[in-house]
Amino acid sequence: MKEILPYRILSFILLPIVAILGLITVFMVLVALANPVLFLPVFLLGSGVVYVIASFIFLQKGIDNHQPCKHRLKDWIRVNAFVSIAFCVLMLFNCVTFLSNPNSFAEMMHQAISQQPMMTLPEATYIKMMKGVLYFFLGYALILLAHIFLTFRLLKAYAGMFKEKG
Repeated sequence: MKEILPYRILSFILLPIVAILGLITVFMVLVALANPVLFLPVFLLGSGVVYVIASFIFLQKGIDNHQPCKHRLKDWIRVNAFVSIAFCVLMLFNCVTFLSNPNSFAEMMHQAISQQPMMTLPEATYIKMMKGVLYFFLGYALILLAHIFLTFRLLKAYAGMFKEKG
């Protein structure tokens, strides 16, 4: 199939990113224990990590080695893919909103800096760094969305790879 090479490339691009995001998620869980409002963003971020890992197992075991996969793997991929789509849509909306309105973004960053009494970075450097974070998450969301849609196509094409529940 012609989708396998781009899928493989996107998978290997996503793996180091989700390794870092997985570590961040673990630390965010600890922070969320003290501030329960953070559980939803932690859940969304963690679902993306689980999705990429599960889809990589499908790629390695099912597609590359032609070994049967458990039906649970397909369920894990699908459920976490849907949550990841929600995460990507939110990320794309937020990134495009902030990047298309630089005055609003600069004002928000100015407010964030003023609330940090021990801020050692100059404001211009902080804004530049946060803009880089926005571009990173914009790229991550686009790559992840493309990967998810390729995954759904490959799940259909390799539906026989999954053992029936039982």
